[in-house]
Amino acid sequence: MTTISTRTVDYPADGLTTTGHLALPASTGHRPAVLTGPERTGPGDVERRRADTLAELGYVAMAFDLHGARYLGDPAQMPARCLPLLAAPDRMRDIGRAALDVLHAEPRTDPERITAIGYSTGSAVALELGRDGTDLHAIGTANAPTTGRPGEAAHNRCPVQADTRSHHPTTPPTQRDAFTSEIQAAGIDRHLTVYGGALHAFHHPRSTTPPSVLNEADRALDRAALFLARHVRTA
Repeated sequence: MTTISTRTVDYPADGLTTTGHLALPASTGHRPAVLTGPERTGPGDVERRRADTLAELGYVAMAFDLHGARYLGDPAQMPARCLPLLAAPDRMRDIGRAALDVLHAEPRTDPERITAIGYSTGSAVALELGRDGTDLHAIGTANAPTTGRPGEAAHNRCPVQADTRSHHPTTPPTQRDAFTSEIQAAGIDRHLTVYGGALHAFHHPRSTTPPSVLNEADRALDRAALFLARHVRTA
């Protein structure tokens, strides 16, 4: 296994002191970088392992924070924190920009080759960075709520891969269709995969999604990383 190094990074975002997990590859020199957004609970083992795996592949990777170094393991805590956040595109963009600043400050990062992937609420942050016209090379998401202000998806400047479930509480089909229509009209390379029958957090290893769906949805964890690899190679 390739030797990597990891460290935690404290930085301000959304009026909080947040903590990111930064993973650095063994190779030297400037490397492409990946911003990794966590699901609604905040960064956990899944996102940290994803950042570590990306570092093993040669990327600088950071799993960023959503809730001020808190992990919302209690489901009752999530709506009070996440629903207002999902309804505030500017807050999500600020969270994403703060994490991008950390990546830009890392000397190993190639500032010309930065991508963003995300899961659940973290994927909404990645998509909002795209809606804001942030200079990214690709965006890949799993279980993405395609929230945002109408018409702003066309501001995206990079290819987008979005995997989601057919019945998403914060993204009705009409909103999902509007999102894809906007980026299609803008001529952006986009791929949308909708998993019929997938339940909440279908991408997560502890998901209660039926096995017939989960066998396919398991691939959503890797699809975003593979998508960015096609657009930003480490070589």
